[in-house]
Amino acid sequence: ALLVMPYIWFATMKFQRDSNKAYLAVRERVGANLSALQESIAAVRVIQAYAREDEQIRRFEESNRALFRSHLHSVKVSTWYFGLVEFAGIAATGAIIGIGGWLVHRDSVSIGTVTAFILLLANLFDPVQQGGVAPRVATAAILLAEQTAEHPALRDVSITVPDGERLALVGPTGAGKSTLAKLMARLYDPSSVDGATGSVSFGGVDLRQSSMSDLRRRIVVVPQEGFCFGGTIRENIRIARPTASDVEVEQALASIGALERFREFPEGLDTEVRERGSRLSAGERQLVALARAALVDPAVLVLDEATSNLDPGTEAVVEHALESLMTGRTVIVVAHRLSTVRRADRIAVVDHGALAELGTHDELVALGGRYAALASAWEASQPH
Repeated sequence: ALLVMPYIWFATMKFQRDSNKAYLAVRERVGANLSALQESIAAVRVIQAYAREDEQIRRFEESNRALFRSHLHSVKVSTWYFGLVEFAGIAATGAIIGIGGWLVHRDSVSIGTVTAFILLLANLFDPVQQGGVAPRVATAAILLAEQTAEHPALRDVSITVPDGERLALVGPTGAGKSTLAKLMARLYDPSSVDGATGSVSFGGVDLRQSSMSDLRRRIVVVPQEGFCFGGTIRENIRIARPTASDVEVEQALASIGALERFREFPEGLDTEVRERGSRLSAGERQLVALARAALVDPAVLVLDEATSNLDPGTEAVVEHALESLMTGRTVIVVAHRLSTVRRADRIAVVDHGALAELGTHDELVALGGRYAALASAWEASQPH
C-alpha cells in the first residue's frame, strides 16, 4: 500500500509548483483581457476617430487567445496530476487484492484484513481524487446595446463650411451641437426622418461613399479629454498612423511644439504611460491627442474644446499646440467658452436640434438673439 506514496509525494510537489504558476498566469490573463475590453470601451471615440476598430478587435482577439492558452495549460497541469493519483489508487488497490489474495490462499492473513486495507486505501485516495475536479471556466457574453432616442437629435440643419474656415458650434447643453460635429466627422451617419435621409459631404462626396481609412486621413476628431492606451508615448501617438516612423512621430510632436517636453521624460518617448495614461498629466495626455492629429495631417479638424478641462499652467501650452495644429486647416470646434468662439470665422448656434443662427461674432451680437444672450452670459461669468 505504501509503495505508491513516494510517487504521489513527488507528483504533489511538482503539481503545487506548476499549478501555482498556471493559475497565476490565468488570473493575469483574465485581468489583461478585461483591461483590454474596458480600454476599448472607454476609448471608443478615439478608436472611431482613427478607424482603429479592426486593430482593437485584433488586440482583443490576441488577448482572448492568450487567456484560452493559459486556461488550457492549467487544465493540462490538473489532468496529468489527478490522472496519476487516480492511476496510483487503482494500481495500489489492484496490488492489495492480488497480493492479499495470495496471502489469504496461504492462510497468512484473513479476508477481513485484506478488506480493511482496501477500505483504508480508498479513504486515503478519495479526498485527493475529489479535489481533482477541474475548475470550471464560466464564460460571460457581454452585450452592449445603445438605446437610441425616439426623436431626432437634429432636424432641418443645412450648413456649408468653406475650405480653411474655423466654425464654432455653440448652444445650450443637449441642443445638438456635439451631434452635429460627430455627423461632420462621420462618427454617426444621418438617419431617415419622415422618409427623408440627410447627408454629409466632403469635397462633394457623400461621406458614406468613402472608405473609413480614407476618411480618417482627411477628417480627424480630437476629443475634449486626451485618452491614452497602455504603452509608450510613441506607441500612443502612432495609433493615428501605425506605419509612421520614429522620425515622423517626433516631427508630429515638434510641429505642435511639444517634442522637448516629452524628451525630458527619463525614457523620452519610450516612457510607459500606464493604464489610461495615468503617468501623464491631463495637459500631456491632450498633447498626445494633438500629436496624433498632427501625424495624420488632416484637411479637417473636429475639436470638442480641447482645453476646457485643463489647469491654467498647462492650458497655455496646449493652446499654443492647438493653434499650431489648426493653422491652414478647416476647423469645426464645439465651443464652451467665449475666448474660443471669438477666434472662429463663423459661429453656428444650435438650439433644440435646429440651426438657430449663423454668422460672425459681431453679426450675431448685433442681431440680439440667442448668441447675444450666450455671449452676455459668458462675459458676466468672467472674473473682473
